[in-house]
Amino acid sequence: MLSLFQASSLGFSGSRSPSPAAAAALCDLLPLISPYSRISVGCADGIDRLVRDFFSGSPSLLVFSVASGRFGSGRSAFARRSIACVRSIARGDRGLLVALPSSPVCPAGVFPARRFFGAGSGSWGSAAFALGSGRRLLLWLPGSAAPPAWARVDWAGWGPGWWLGLPLPPPAQLSLF
Repeated sequence: MLSLFQASSLGFSGSRSPSPAAAAALCDLLPLISPYSRISVGCADGIDRLVRDFFSGSPSLLVFSVASGRFGSGRSAFARRSIACVRSIARGDRGLLVALPSSPVCPAGVFPARRFFGAGSGSWGSAAFALGSGRRLLLWLPGSAAPPAWARVDWAGWGPGWWLGLPLPPPAQLSLF
């Protein structure tokens, strides 16, 4: 088994109204996480609330709240909050973003990049931004849904509904001389 839950930092992103299956998948996953990991999560209902409730009282819980005023105002404050949450996760093997989006289909135009673009889905935007900035992604999708066919991402099944996405390094330019 992969040592996903020995990661030094984990972040969470997901639907404000998760399906019962998504909530159950998350609740099965949370007890597997090391109590020594730093946990980053947003301020929304749904998946964020389940994570905050599970880790309440933990000194390693970081909550990124739009109401704090740190991320400005308006709809863009939610994107800035999500960017900060993802950036708080360690890169490489030490970090992991866990995402449970409301839709099993990624919006058109969303792909791994070093900038945030969610096309209306904060969860898919966070997932793409995490991979584009060198973080691993554990993605839950319902039923037989498959992850997006994103270039430069290696996907592996990790149990019913779960997909582990690993960002691949950029191709190296070989010298001819």
